[in-house]
Amino acid sequence: MRSALLFIGFLFLWSSSLSAQVLFETSLKEAFKKAKEQNKIVFVEYYNSDCPVCKRLGDLLRNDSLVAAYYNKNFINYAMNTNGSLADEDNTFISESNLHFESVPVLLFFDKNKEFLHHSGVNVDAEHLINEGKKAKHPDFRTSGLKAKYDKGDRSVKTLYAYCDLLLVNKNEAMLKKVSQELFESFKKEELPTKKSYIVLKQVVISPENGFFQYWMAHLDDLKGFETGYKAGTEKSYLEKIVLNELRDPNIKNWSTTKKEQFKSYILKLNITDQPEVYFE
Repeated sequence: MRSALLFIGFLFLWSSSLSAQVLFETSLKEAFKKAKEQNKIVFVEYYNSDCPVCKRLGDLLRNDSLVAAYYNKNFINYAMNTNGSLADEDNTFISESNLHFESVPVLLFFDKNKEFLHHSGVNVDAEHLINEGKKAKHPDFRTSGLKAKYDKGDRSVKTLYAYCDLLLVNKNEAMLKKVSQELFESFKKEELPTKKSYIVLKQVVISPENGFFQYWMAHLDDLKGFETGYKAGTEKSYLEKIVLNELRDPNIKNWSTTKKEQFKSYILKLNITDQPEVYFE
């Protein structure tokens, strides 16, 4: 009798531990097979096992009963670890989905037919994870619906910023330059000196012709105090990244004199080097 009670207790503890964690499939193929059978969305945890934020996300997914209950009920779940290299099946899938990420972790959602629905960066808290899951389930809030909103004329800051993020993930640079400039034009000018403006620069601006770039180049002394911790003082690095990327242009020697002089001034103002001519030799 005592042995039976101990066994029942063990089963209870084991089942309780399972209910507190998101259950992940062992392969992408199995995940989509189950998604079709159960008519569910597939959630993909795209992460790197060496990433500190990813480790915190992993702890949350595997130890929070509210998150586990929501994701196990509504999605078929799968985890992709980018440490080293993705499995061939995973790599092919991400490539064919036209998704390109420069950082992790990312929350990804696909319908049962492997069509992309939604993606999000991560705040490591239960409310954020559940809210992003709800967005993935609602057609009006999915990132895959942003193009349709834009095409219908939605030029709100919220929509333009989110659409820029999607265009960045899709590596559609031409459209990203266009939409990020429209974002600048829709942005409240009294908010340009704020952290909100800096975040736009940091996250979605890639062109030196963009209004956010031009604003912060003209107000370099104010571009400080927006980063803390180990990133403190790195605010200007995002301007430098844009300038240096432009300087990689293979046709740089054919630039007009005006453009060369403009970039020499950027190089000097950002203290990239005190000999900007070296980039044009």
